[in-house]
Amino acid sequence: MKKHMRLSVHGGYKPGVAGTEIWNFNLRQALVFGSVDDVGLFPDNWEVGANFSTHTEADWTTETTWTGDGPLTASFDPESYLTDYVGPTLQAYAAAGGFSSRTTWLGANLYPCDTTGNAIGGNYARLTFTTELDGGASGTMLPIENSLVASWETHKIGRRGRGRIYPPVVTTTALSGDGFAGSTFVTSYMDANKALITGLSYSGAGGTAPRVRSVVTGPSSSGGVGSYSGYATILGVRVGQIFDTQRKRRNKENESYQEESLTQV
Repeated sequence: MKKHMRLSVHGGYKPGVAGTEIWNFNLRQALVFGSVDDVGLFPDNWEVGANFSTHTEADWTTETTWTGDGPLTASFDPESYLTDYVGPTLQAYAAAGGFSSRTTWLGANLYPCDTTGNAIGGNYARLTFTTELDGGASGTMLPIENSLVASWETHKIGRRGRGRIYPPVVTTTALSGDGFAGSTFVTSYMDANKALITGLSYSGAGGTAPRVRSVVTGPSSSGGVGSYSGYATILGVRVGQIFDTQRKRRNKENESYQEESLTQV
């Protein structure tokens, strides 16, 4: 059975801003024991093994229910990957991405997935920040349903070779006078998202050692990249100047209204 991983990053907002609302984004990842293709099929040469473990670090705790058992004696340790790559990369991303200091970053989950895109056997590995991270940008926050999308470029042609994430909210310092994202901000934001992808890449030593790359894949049943059986490695980042709106980002938030009656004359 072909397998891959899903990294789910999640957080929320400061109380008084949108304390009941949450945000999250997901990255699909190829776990390959050997070389990773630019466009290829997820491997079937590793299995999900049972491994119940918990560790406490200075900035976070990790726990896992699984390990990746590869060919020969090769293996992949989700907790080590979370500690050495995911934790530091998310710390840097939260600080450098222009995200509002009113956003909070709680942690990330790493799931082994099959061709349906779902976790195998309910297994997970989890990183939880000891003290929730705050976004690194002070100032007025944009509405919580607004996101400056990061889009992915691959060598796969067409829609199945493209993907995107909706990161949390940035501040009004990102705006140009016309209400678009300013060119200087777009450049720094693009650099932060490039660093996110490269920071999550891992290459073990040796020909059959595990390697991790963030990829684009999809849920359709037509085969190839679209069926969670094939992937295209993320090789570039695109950021536009127009903010996207996701209404679902505020569906849990109660809205306060003001109203007045008219007096007819």
